[in-house]
Amino acid sequence: MEKIKVQFLLKEYRKGNNAALEELMLLTYKNLYSLAYSYVKDHMLAEDAISETYMKLIEKIDTIKNDKNLNGYLRTIVINKSLDILRKRKKEFCMEDEILDSQPEKSSTNMDSQYVKYILSKIPSAQREVLLYWQYGYTLRETAQKTGYTINQIRLLLDKAKKTFFEKYHKNKADETLY
Repeated sequence: MEKIKVQFLLKEYRKGNNAALEELMLLTYKNLYSLAYSYVKDHMLAEDAISETYMKLIEKIDTIKNDKNLNGYLRTIVINKSLDILRKRKKEFCMEDEILDSQPEKSSTNMDSQYVKYILSKIPSAQREVLLYWQYGYTLRETAQKTGYTINQIRLLLDKAKKTFFEKYHKNKADETLY
C-alpha cells in the first residue's frame, strides 16, 4: 500500500470527499480480507470483519493522529473484529450443544433423536446454527441479532440447512424401508 496515497486519501476524506474513502477501501480491502479470513476461515465472517473495520475507521477517522500508520491501525482492528467474531461464535456453539443435550429422551424416539443429532452434526456449522434458532421459534430478525448475519444471509442459510437436513433425513427413512 502506498503510504503517500493513503495519507492523501485520508486528508481528502476528512475534507468531505467520500470518493476518497471508497478508493482507500479499495486500496486496503485485499490485504485486510486475507488477514480476516486467516482468522475466521469463513468468507461471510471475513466480510463481516472487514465491514466492521471500515465502520470503525469512519467512526474514529478524526482520532487518527498518524496517517502514516493507517495500515497498522486497520490490521489491528481487523484482528480484533475477527477475534470478537470467533468468541461470539464459540459462545453460540456452546448454547447449541446445550439445546441439543436438553432434548427430552423418550425410548420410542431415542433412535430418531440420535439420528437427528447425527444429521445436524453433518450440516455446516453456520447452517446448523440458523436451523436450530428457527427450530426454537426465533424470528429472522432475532436470529440475525444473535448470529451477526444479515436477514438475507439467514434466509439463505436456513433454506440450505432445511434442504440438506430433510434430504438426509428422508434418505435414511427410505433406506430403512428397504430392509
